Amino acid sequence: MLNHRCQILLVEDEPLEIEYFRRQLSKAKSSSFKQGFEIIVAQSLEHGLQQLSLNDIDVIFLDLMVTDSRGIKTLTRMLEVVPNLPIIVYTVLDEAAAVKALELGAIGYLHKTEIDTNLLVYAIRSAIERQQQLNVLKQQQTEQEKVEFEQLEALGTSASSNANLSGLESLRDSKPDIFAELVQNYGEIMDLALEEKAYKVEHNISDKLGALARQLGFMQATPRDTIEIHTAVLKGKTDHSSKKYQAYATEGRLILLQLMGYLTAYYRKYFIGLNKLSFDKISNNLDPD
Repeated sequence: MLNHRCQILLVEDEPLEIEYFRRQLSKAKSSSFKQGFEIIVAQSLEHGLQQLSLNDIDVIFLDLMVTDSRGIKTLTRMLEVVPNLPIIVYTVLDEAAAVKALELGAIGYLHKTEIDTNLLVYAIRSAIERQQQLNVLKQQQTEQEKVEFEQLEALGTSASSNANLSGLESLRDSKPDIFAELVQNYGEIMDLALEEKAYKVEHNISDKLGALARQLGFMQATPRDTIEIHTAVLKGKTDHSSKKYQAYATEGRLILLQLMGYLTAYYRKYFIGLNKLSFDKISNNLDPD
């Protein structure tokens, strides 16, 4: 599996646990790791982050309760620095914490009181293999989203050209201050939508999109304007390769479709209302009384 010694970063501050971990792996025999294992110990989160820049780490065993960091935030900090390395949460916390860790991006979970040599080797091999597969999928997703983003920009450019032929100016050109406010509002809605999905809270996203659509309709916005607002928000959400950008791009597709749907519904009601007013006016003019 590896043609070099497997380098393990163990973030752990209990000497007895460190010694136990070393002892278990010292007995390991595996065809997947013919060169054996090298354990690099960090007794604090900050020390662990420093070791990442000094060594080519293959897998991380992370205790969530260390001297300078406690709980899930230990994992989130590590994931911010190395989102593409396999992290196995190695702790004595309850299953709820384990589930949360896996949801946030840990590749595995081991309870300290339940490990042995065979389980450790299996966990390491499994974590590396799964992370490799995930990295390939992430790369494919990033490339796909980049293409979709370029297509979206091209669609906006095409819509802009058609609008210019019709003598219509975009909101970005005709009312840049209002356009900036709409971008900010739309960005805040996207933030709330991601928070709603991640933390299972309720932010009434549909109501907020409906209100934004009415605002766009009042400004006589076109589909081009919604696309330009959407792409402006995405451009401000860090680079294309980041995990944060990928989350925005994925959730953003649904939000953009919803916004366009609400804007279409607004115009449908608007024109139905205009047609009714015209019909009533004609009827009144024809009324012999």
